[in-house]
Amino acid sequence: MSDFKPKLPLPVKPVPTDPAEIHFKNAWQCRKHKQHEEAIREFKKSLHHSPNKAATHFNLGLTYDDVGDGPQAITHAEQALQLFTAGNVAKNIATAQKLLNKFRKKYSGAT
Repeated sequence: MSDFKPKLPLPVKPVPTDPAEIHFKNAWQCRKHKQHEEAIREFKKSLHHSPNKAATHFNLGLTYDDVGDGPQAITHAEQALQLFTAGNVAKNIATAQKLLNKFRKKYSGAT
């Protein structure tokens, strides 16, 4: 008897229709390809449509860090932490707190 199990096709994620999500995905791809200035523009566009999305602030903070803009990196890490805390997801809160601590140490005196 064979233990063969056919692979099921992976579910295809639908193309996002929400403008905030579209810009977030565009920004994430830009950051992945080290197109940091374009990523910043796209994350900001995403925040224009959904200003309280913690993940967008978190990733925008990372991108500002990529370009060495400490004050903006800290600002967005703080906003991400606030929003994650409001959502009460312990894992996200801890991750955002670690990022904020890292930025504060890295950019001490820059704010």
